[in-house]
Amino acid sequence: MQIEWRLRKVMASRDVWTATQLRELLIQRAGFELSLQSVDVLIKKQPVQVKVATLQALCTTLRCTPNELFGIDTPRDVSLVEPDTTESRGEQ
Repeated sequence: MQIEWRLRKVMASRDVWTATQLRELLIQRAGFELSLQSVDVLIKKQPVQVKVATLQALCTTLRCTPNELFGIDTPRDVSLVEPDTTESRGEQ
């Protein structure tokens, strides 16, 4: 499974292009303050972890959901549903 951090794409779709713009919007819309360096790193690198408060602030600021910020590419051949074995054994 691959997880893609899509912050830059979400920002672009909302016409937010720089770390400075995002930082100002975080303060205005969410009352959340991060250093310019921290915002820049969030934009440029896939984070190893994201605090819930940061995720909430980003979603509030960009008016998006966490699903938009994280892209998950799951293998196609994996099923979470267990096969029904009653039919294969002739049971009803």
